[in-house]
Amino acid sequence: MKRADERSECKPDRAQPLRLDGVRVATTENRYPEQLARLLEREGAMVYSCPLLRETPVEHVGNARQFMELCETTVVDFIVFYTGVGIEFLFRALNKPDVIARSRIIARGPKAVNALKKFGIQGYVIADAPTTEGILETLEREELRGKSVLVQLYGQDNVELRKGLEARGATVTGISLYHYEQASDTEAVSELVRRITNGEVDAITFTNGPQARFLLKSAASLGSSDELLKHLKKGVVVVSIGEVTSRALKEMGIEPHVIPEEPKMGPMVKALADFFEGRRK
Repeated sequence: MKRADERSECKPDRAQPLRLDGVRVATTENRYPEQLARLLEREGAMVYSCPLLRETPVEHVGNARQFMELCETTVVDFIVFYTGVGIEFLFRALNKPDVIARSRIIARGPKAVNALKKFGIQGYVIADAPTTEGILETLEREELRGKSVLVQLYGQDNVELRKGLEARGATVTGISLYHYEQASDTEAVSELVRRITNGEVDAITFTNGPQARFLLKSAASLGSSDELLKHLKKGVVVVSIGEVTSRALKEMGIEPHVIPEEPKMGPMVKALADFFEGRRK
């Protein structure tokens, strides 16, 4: 299991201070933690990297095979893809985009769209909003009675989506292609909680909702959930990538301070630097 990493690279001499000079930034990203840290350090930040969760394929390729077999051997009228990670796991296990392309595809948001493009799939429909409600609104324009809908899940059933589609006469099958597992050891996560509650973190980045929920759950196990929430609500600048992440934070009572226009690391770092630069003026 990976450990948290406190980075303190030497910064080059410069005439002007960088926009994140002296800003202590905690990152929770698992997929590209070093890349994110480098982007932040180029702006002068002091980075404490503590990947919280990693995406892990379910039952190796068993669920991916079940997903693909349904598309090959039965009529699947609609496929709902929630995440780009799920699409990548699917095609990494069984690279058959032509089979998936037989169905009408609904992509929840930008990450799913980018993954579909990567594997050459076209003709997909982008949900009205990158949420379960957005998917339901998009499918309201379709006749669903007697139709089959295959949903890519990630760890647990989506009851709201299933009930909404079944109420309109659809047959819904949900298959998880991956789930989340703890990425850093408990000591490292506890250290992140300690730093936040001791006022040693100026900003924290979240790239998905489960990261925030996991951090709060970890704090609760330490008896520090109230103190953590207090700091995340006031004191720590919270950075959120994407509408789904922001919504998860708001459900926890945390209002993100920085939401980049593009759900990518580069724009996120720029938006955070812009925020602190604006603070200094």
